[in-house]
Formats: sequence, structure tokens, C-alpha cells
Amino acid sequence: MNRSWIVSLVLTIFILGAGVAGSLYFMHTVPDKLAAEAVLDEPTEDGKGEEKVPKTKDIIFQSQKKVVQIKLDDGTIGSGFLYNKKGDIITNAHVVANHKKVTVITVDSKKLTGNVIGTSPDTDVAVVRVPGLKGKDPLPLQTEEKAELLDQVLALGSPLGLQNTVTSGEVSGLNRSFNLKPFKYENVYQISAPISPGNSGGPLIEEKTGEVIGINSAKLGKENIGFSIPIVEVLSLVKNWSETPMKSLPQFPELASGTSDQPEASSPAEEATYLVQYFYTSINQGDFVTAYSLIGSEWQSTKSYEEFRAGYNNTLSVSIDNIIADPKDDHVEVTAFITAEETKQGEVNTKKYKVKYPVGNENNQMKILLGKGEALN
Repeated sequence: MNRSWIVSLVLTIFILGAGVAGSLYFMHTVPDKLAAEAVLDEPTEDGKGEEKVPKTKDIIFQSQKKVVQIKLDDGTIGSGFLYNKKGDIITNAHVVANHKKVTVITVDSKKLTGNVIGTSPDTDVAVVRVPGLKGKDPLPLQTEEKAELLDQVLALGSPLGLQNTVTSGEVSGLNRSFNLKPFKYENVYQISAPISPGNSGGPLIEEKTGEVIGINSAKLGKENIGFSIPIVEVLSLVKNWSETPMKSLPQFPELASGTSDQPEASSPAEEATYLVQYFYTSINQGDFVTAYSLIGSEWQSTKSYEEFRAGYNNTLSVSIDNIIADPKDDHVEVTAFITAEETKQGEVNTKKYKVKYPVGNENNQMKILLGKGEALN
């Protein structure tokens, strides 16, 4: 009995000692290991843990969705951009002068009605409310700091009626002031990004951040010098209109004849060409939802979204080598010669295709009605 009791006591002490030792090991060693492993989740000195800066082409693609063309019944064409989720568009006052309602055309060729809810008699800025855009994500705005000299910028808009044209340049001057009756331009940016009639009201975007820094508003003669109103200078004004729309809009006798931006409207052939180009831009960006929305109901009835997307599973990129638009009585036939990079069994192959698209209006919106293609190699 004494011997058995001694053995039990020894075993008990051994087990207790092992438990204490294990606890001490866990308390002193494991936390150190966990801390060491957690370091892997922290940003490294070379910036690998930092958020990636978006590429310029990605900024352009995302921004284009929120830039619109504005058309008036007197032939005036301008641009604007969505700045809040109420469906409010910022543009220039001279674009919508003497009008209460305008036609707004989105990047996917949808025509919507806009109501002018604010116009300044002095500063060349206005706000148009578009109920059809309510709830859509707006462009981000630079609300605190102003731009600096040589900042790289992008000017988006519809120069000469060519929707969503993008030009690049830099801020080449600051604090420029001048008068173009009836408006006063004070402390505006001078930019080297080319702009033309139709660009007015479009956004000036900071290339690195994708934020709107200005409203493209004027051009100096035939020279490649443009001017953009800093968004920080007018933000309180446009926000006030959004909160409390004007009951009576100011009139501009100087602009009564529609002598503001009056580029020739783009032809159906140009609009159809642009739509097909935007279709492939969406494909290249992996935005199949937008690409699918550009095709007509008849085509969609024969191909579901899942089938449409699956058709590009092996496509890495598509480039348009040549594009021809042939106007018909009720549509435009667009023929595109494209080069596609495709994967097959792990290898990348380049193939060329000839595709034909009849493009026409469907429910007041231009659509790619059908598609037919053939391989050329």
C-alpha cells in the first residue's frame, strides 16, 4: 500500500509539473510567435502593403460612366457630370442658358430628361437634376485642396459632339481671371489638355486620384489653352441648389440665340461607331454587365448574361484594328476588324476576326441589335 501510494504521488506531481510547464511555455513562447507572424500582415517599407494606385485607363473607364452629353432644342451641345446620388449633374451655365429642360445622354446612349434646378448669373456654373440617374454613384470630388502647377489632368466631355472624348495634359497656370460676358471667371485653372466646343461643363480630373478638380469652361481662341473652374470654388453653390432648387432661373439675353457651344451634332454613324468601341472597352475592362447592357433585346433573348460572359472566358484582350460604319434607312451597319488575345490549353494565341453589328434605336436608346463574326486566320 505504501509503495502504491508513493507511485501515485509521483505520477500526480509529474502530471501537475507537465501542465505548469506547458502553461508557462504557452504564456511566454506562443504569444511571441503569434506576434512574429502578425508582422506579415503589416505594410512593408517598400510599400507592398499599401493600396495600389489605380491605372489611368481604369480611372477613365470608371469616370466615363458618370459623364454625360447635354443637348438642347436649339442645337447647343455641352457636357456634364454626376456629382451626387440625387441624380444631379454639374455643367456650365452657358450650356443650359435660358432653358428649364434639357436632354441628357449617358455613355450607353440612353436619353433622359433633365431639369435645370440652379444657374448662376455671374459664375458659369449650373446644376441639372436627372431623375433617371437618381441613386447612381457620382464622380468623386476634390473638396479641400486646389490643384498645383504641372498636375497631370484628364479632360472628359463631348467636343464637337463626339461623346466621352478624353484628352490629357497638365495644369499650366493658376489663378487666371477674365470676363466673358455675362460671366466672370476668377482664379480659374489654365490647362494644356485640348478642349473644344462641346467640352463645356465636363469634368477636369486629377489623373492620379480620379477626383474632379474643375469644370472645363472656356478656350482661348484657336490656341490650345483651356480654362477650368476649380470645383472647390463653386461646391457650396451647387450643393445649395441641390438642397433648395431655384424657383426662378435667371435669363441671359446675350445667349438667347443659342450662340454658346454649338458644335455639329454627331451623326448616327459616329454614335454607332462610338457604341461599338465602348462595347469592346467594357469587355477589356472585364465589365461584362455594361457590355451586355449595350446589346439589344432580340440578341439578349437568344443569349443569357451567363452565356454572354462565358463566351469571353478565354479572351484576354480585344483591340479594334479598323472600324467602318455604313448608314442604312433604319440602322447603321458597323463592321469591325479586331485582334483578340485568347488562351488555349495554357497558351496565348492571337486571332483576327471580322464582326458585323447592326446598330439602331430601341426604346429611345441606341443598341447593338445583333452580332455576327467570322475568323480571319
